[in-house]
Amino acid sequence: MEKLILFLKTEFPKDALEIQECIELLSQCIGGSVESIKNAFNKAVDNRDYNKLSTLQELLQTVDEIQIKLEDYTDQLQLDEEIEEEIISIESSEDDTKELPDYESLRVDQKIPYTLYDDYTHKRPAAFEIFGKRHDAKDWKEVFVSTCQELAKKDKTKFESFVMDKTMQGRKVAYFCKDGKGIRAPRKVEGTDIYVMTNMSANQVRNVIGRMLRKFGIKINEYKLYLKADYTARH
Repeated sequence: MEKLILFLKTEFPKDALEIQECIELLSQCIGGSVESIKNAFNKAVDNRDYNKLSTLQELLQTVDEIQIKLEDYTDQLQLDEEIEEEIISIESSEDDTKELPDYESLRVDQKIPYTLYDDYTHKRPAAFEIFGKRHDAKDWKEVFVSTCQELAKKDKTKFESFVMDKTMQGRKVAYFCKDGKGIRAPRKVEGTDIYVMTNMSANQVRNVIGRMLRKFGIKINEYKLYLKADYTARH
């Protein structure tokens, strides 16, 4: 496996980045099941169902082992910062709507909602919905920054805690920082003294938003995304 990962990082870094993003999403989804298992565990305690307690304990241990392995793969797939930044910049420029004679054919229905479990490679956002309200967004940077602003309005203290929360930071770069000089393409979140990194791929934005929602105790399916265009056919 290590040999394959090294080959991908060297010869096909873009593929390595996409695989890393997918593994991170999978890890987050598996991690979300932990809360369900914990609730079942507590219920088994109340019912003194010792057989079920033993089973649930084994399941929790299995989940931990899976996540550790997935995190190991994610670490191995981590690209050098310069290479990752170049891939993201190229992807953003490729999906620019300028000078596209067939732009109309790339449009999608902006009323169809998508979830954070979807793949957003080569797709352009139109808006996102949180707390039952829709917010227009011209690109993924705006989706991310605006989502941060809405969460900060909900609980500023919790949002600002992301700066010191290692689980809310990247492995080599910071997503949240009080000094804009410490991150790539910093944007300040309105109403806070926090800067966020905006030089991320669409799926990286998706993954970080998913992390934030879980920290806020918000169900993933309560957050919706709406698309403006799908460039997949051009690739």
